[in-house]
This record gives sequence, C-alpha cells and structure tokens, in this order.
Amino acid sequence: MLNDVLRFDVKEESWGRAFTTGTPPAPRYHHSAVVHHGSMFIFGGYTGDIYSNSNLRNKNDLFEYKLSNGQWVEWNKFEGRLPPARSAHGAAIYDDKLWIFAGYDGNARLNDMWCVSLNGDSTTWEEVVQTGDHPPTSCNFPVAVAGDSMFVFSGQSGARITNDLYEFHFKEKRWRKITSDHILKGTPPPPQRRYGHIMVAHEHHLYVFGGAADSTLPNELHCYDIRDGTWSVITPSTDSQSPSGRLFHAAAVIGDAMYIFGGTVDNNVRSSEMYRFQFSTYQPCSLKDDFGNLLLNGKFCDVKFVLGEKRVEINGHMSIIIARCKYLHQKIEKAKEMLAAQVSEVNFKQSLSQFNLE
Repeated sequence: MLNDVLRFDVKEESWGRAFTTGTPPAPRYHHSAVVHHGSMFIFGGYTGDIYSNSNLRNKNDLFEYKLSNGQWVEWNKFEGRLPPARSAHGAAIYDDKLWIFAGYDGNARLNDMWCVSLNGDSTTWEEVVQTGDHPPTSCNFPVAVAGDSMFVFSGQSGARITNDLYEFHFKEKRWRKITSDHILKGTPPPPQRRYGHIMVAHEHHLYVFGGAADSTLPNELHCYDIRDGTWSVITPSTDSQSPSGRLFHAAAVIGDAMYIFGGTVDNNVRSSEMYRFQFSTYQPCSLKDDFGNLLLNGKFCDVKFVLGEKRVEINGHMSIIIARCKYLHQKIEKAKEMLAAQVSEVNFKQSLSQFNLE
C-alpha cells in the first residue's frame, strides 16, 4: 500500500509527483477521495501490512490535502459520534458537505449514511436518516452526483447483488429505486450487475464503465439518460483506442472529457494506463425552452384554455394540441364547425340587408 500523491497534467499529458507537507494519511486502499474548493478530502479505507497480514483494519479518519500548497491536515477534533470505520464505500460532495454511504466495516456490509460540513464551521458528524426504497447493504460501488441527487449503481451486496440503479435526493433525504422499462420503451437493458466499476455524471447523463460482471471484465461504455430514464451503449468512434475491461480503476470528469486511470485487468495485472473519453460537444437542445417561451409570449397562440373556478387562462397552439390529444382534437374541430356556421349565418344576414330583403 502507498500514501504518496501524484498529479497528472491534462494539458501536457504528463505525470509528476505532487509536493506535500505535514503528516499524510497512513498507506491505505479502498478509501474515498473527493475534491471540494481547492482541497482533496480522504476518508476511511483499509490500512496495515497486507504482506505480513498484520495490523489490518478499517479506518474512519478524515484528511484534507490542500492543492494550493500541498499541505496535509487531519480533521481530528470531532465531538460526538463518528461514522463506523469502513472501506469500499461511496463518497460525494453536495451543499458544501461530505456525504459517506455504505461500505464494508471488516465484518459486514453497510448501508448507513453520514455527512459533515466542509466549511470548517462544524465539529460533528451527522448520521443521515434515510427514507424511501434505499439500496441493500453493499460495497465496491460508485456514486455520482447530478443536480440535487446522488446515484448508486450495483456493487457487492452478497446474495442480493443486482444491477439496480438508485437515486438519493439530498434535500428530501429520500431514496428511490429507478425501475427499468426498457422492454416497453424498446431501449437497451441496464448493464449487467457488477462491482469495482466506475460511474460519472456529465450534464444529464450517467456513464458506467468496467467492473467485474459475473466473472467477466466487460469494456462497454453504458450511458443512462436521467431525463428520459433510458440506458444505451455508447459506440466509440472508429479511430478510438478503447480501454480493455478492468476493475478498481479510477475516473474523473474534467471539462467535456472523462479520464480513466489504472485498474486490474486480465490475469490480475495492475494497469498504469490513462484513457480519455471525449463527450459529445453538441449544443444542448433548446426545443423545450423555445416552445415554452412561445407559449408564455402569447403573441402567436391561437387557442386559449379557461380553467377552474378562478378561470385561469392558459395559451396554446392548435397544431400542437391536435397532434397530442385526440379528445381535444375532436373538441377543436367541433368548435371550428360551429364557428364556421355562425360566420356563414352572419354573412347571409349581411347580404340580405344590402338588398333590404331581411
């Protein structure tokens, strides 16, 4: 096990050893590392001498590495209860807090959640009371934050291992299990159940790569559209150099690209490879916003709905309504016929008045 810090320059595509001061964390693995406001925060993990099998234990310590000056600082002045020591857990940043979920404590898998403020104004950990349909006890899974939610996909959960996707809403502190309707939608199924994989969020998509899936190491890149609720498999461009299947690798999103480093590949070989995946850089579709602005403007609307006792008026477009609702289509056609009949009657009376025949 190691406790050094290396840095990769994405522009120069080169590695270097980072400058450090202070007392670093003990060598460890299966810890978590997240970046927030110019610092990297390390929590937990498994320490000890794996070669002599001595002093092996999980940790629940929290260290901050300040990127600006390379200083290590241990956060060790907490009061009250601390999260149980663990490794292979999930960690995320939201609302200036570090959130820790599940993992392995050396005897059993967990599914508890803890959070702590990273603003320096808190000396206590808070155990989060979770509601809803939460994931089973698990470890070796990834988490990804998109908007106000954290997503968890698959992982090692004993006999109950699944390929389920879960969403945790931070503000409501509520979980929900996202069901896959791929058969009804005619879309690809979710990825196989797996562990040791990565998942990152970019815009309104989640990307899953690698891991061990039923004794195989797949290398397809799966994509989940958060808005549409559909899975798909990304087909790399023909000139791509795709990474082989692997597990326990690392991934990070920088700009419009995902970087994947290391991992264990075939025959239990440790990899030092770095791969870069360029996300699509198309302009986001503005059709929804355009139609919304068109309706709010009202200048080009040709139908108006009056709703409820308060007679709230809502603008609309006949062409859109007719295409989307058979019932309203029939009502509009009937109204047109009645209006045409009224116009015809008015025109007839006007013609009679011109000849004084009324």
